Amino acid sequence: MTSSYPAALPLLIGIVAAAVTAFGLTGYGFSAIGRGGPGAVARGGAALAGALTAGAYAWGLVSLFLDESGTAQACRDANPSLYGHVSGYGVSYLPPALDCRMSSGGSYSAAVPGFLTPVMTGCAVIAVTLVLIAVAEHRRIPPVEALRR
Repeated sequence: MTSSYPAALPLLIGIVAAAVTAFGLTGYGFSAIGRGGPGAVARGGAALAGALTAGAYAWGLVSLFLDESGTAQACRDANPSLYGHVSGYGVSYLPPALDCRMSSGGSYSAAVPGFLTPVMTGCAVIAVTLVLIAVAEHRRIPPVEALRR
């Protein structure tokens, strides 16, 4: 069997970066909503949706990290009936995924929960949408200096 499994160090760096990003965006999101002002809810909501995206990404990387030494076991646990046909493994960092490749040409997922990619995608779309709304709200409200003239 061939394996293209990632090393532990890049996974650990990714986990730490995603966790720090999630905590930072959470803090910014709640403080932006608390400060109020034009577009505050959109800015804060965008940050919180981004924090959820980063958190889900960290969860996926943790899943990969925990199964790094037991790739064969992860494939066996995911689908015992197909494990005999596994000829190799494939790993993706974005989105986090471990694919067990079969000799017949197909593959199946293991290790990373299947709902993480849709959660990351949905939260990222929500975050981008809220950023666009916040920018539109910011441009709609004239600056304070213009009101004083």
